[in-house]
Amino acid sequence: MSTARGLVVVANQVQPQQCSLYRSHSCAVLDDHHICPASWWVGKPDTPMRLLCPNCHYGTHAAIDGLLAGRDVSALPPRVVALARQGLDIAARHGLTPAPTL
Repeated sequence: MSTARGLVVVANQVQPQQCSLYRSHSCAVLDDHHICPASWWVGKPDTPMRLLCPNCHYGTHAAIDGLLAGRDVSALPPRVVALARQGLDIAARHGLTPAPTL
């Protein structure tokens, strides 16, 4: 029932939508985001997408940048870090050049 950048309205009431990473995360508007950042894919086929709440979206970007810099990301939510690692794995498998995202 969720759609990217859209409101879900039932009986004239805006419904919260559930983040694909954590069931406890819900918000009025979710967005589709590339698992492997789109800026790394210039001129190549797109990466898979995930429907994320703003917290998980920006947390994933923070985890990607932290991992690229060799920083400790253990204080970030585990699924956010796992998604960041998945994006880096996709980049490695496709010969992409990871760069900071924030």
